Amino acid sequence: MKILHIIGNGFDLNLGLKTSYKDFYDFYKNLESTKNSVNKLKTNISNNYKNWSDLELALGQYTEEFKTVDEFDEVIEDIGEQLAEFLKNEEAKFNVTEVDKEKFFENLVKPEIYLPVADTNKINTFKSNFSSNAWTVDIFTFNYTTIIEKIIEEKKNIRIGNHVKETHAVTLRSVEHIHGYVDNRMVLGINDVSQLKNKEFHKNVDVLEAIIKEQCNIAYGHTIDSQFKTKIKQADMICIFGSSLGDTDNIWWESIGNILKERNIPIIIFTKGEEVISPRIGYKNNRTKRKMTNYFLKKTNLSNEEIEKISNNIFVAIDTGMFREILKK
Repeated sequence: MKILHIIGNGFDLNLGLKTSYKDFYDFYKNLESTKNSVNKLKTNISNNYKNWSDLELALGQYTEEFKTVDEFDEVIEDIGEQLAEFLKNEEAKFNVTEVDKEKFFENLVKPEIYLPVADTNKINTFKSNFSSNAWTVDIFTFNYTTIIEKIIEEKKNIRIGNHVKETHAVTLRSVEHIHGYVDNRMVLGINDVSQLKNKEFHKNVDVLEAIIKEQCNIAYGHTIDSQFKTKIKQADMICIFGSSLGDTDNIWWESIGNILKERNIPIIIFTKGEEVISPRIGYKNNRTKRKMTNYFLKKTNLSNEEIEKISNNIFVAIDTGMFREILKK
């Protein structure tokens, strides 16, 4: 059985790191710059925090302000460099000794334990079909930080637990960064040209390789994006944690949708939820779950008929202890 974990910034936030875009903006706007284009950007961010809730999507819209490619480069490079420095400083505050590594491994092997009992039973029944198979876990993260590598001590192909048959090992194969790292092949951009508001740039290869994620990855030539597509195709279960399921990563949500058309596999989405629901009125959680399920399925670019067939394969877990309970008390 192949379990694929797709990790977003919620993972770092769960461990107490202040890596949200809002945290970065508070840092970025106070940095001095001699460049008018950069100062203009900072003013725009300060006056429109709501519009900048998604940095990458907002950058695509902000390109309308650029008159030249040089101006585009000036701004993109400045905000990218400063974001990298900001994240480096935050990552330096992380204390790996505060993490229970075995609990982290358990979360990777048995994420379904955070679902309601009925959903957990469904997942366990599904997993029992693989009792005689080798089990592997792969992690693909959208984060630039290397927090996960620090937890696993940068090792590969390590035993992280057992599956249905206690004598059968589960192997964590590797951790891959689809958007790069703070100091190497950092990808900061959008999904496609429809999100690039400056139409003068739509056929400019220099711009497209800098801000369209797929083309940026191709330009780097690292093949991590191709590996990610392969892992999605091969996965028997996919867990999405700490991701806003943003439009700038639609290529991956559509890839998952294509697999769901072909194979009946479970997708578990871990989300913070819009609000904390009192246990006394927990039925409201179902509204949030339906909303999240519909939100995700719309991203898959499937037809209504296809969505209806696979909607029961989507499991939503709200504000759980997943990857939060790994912190030692």
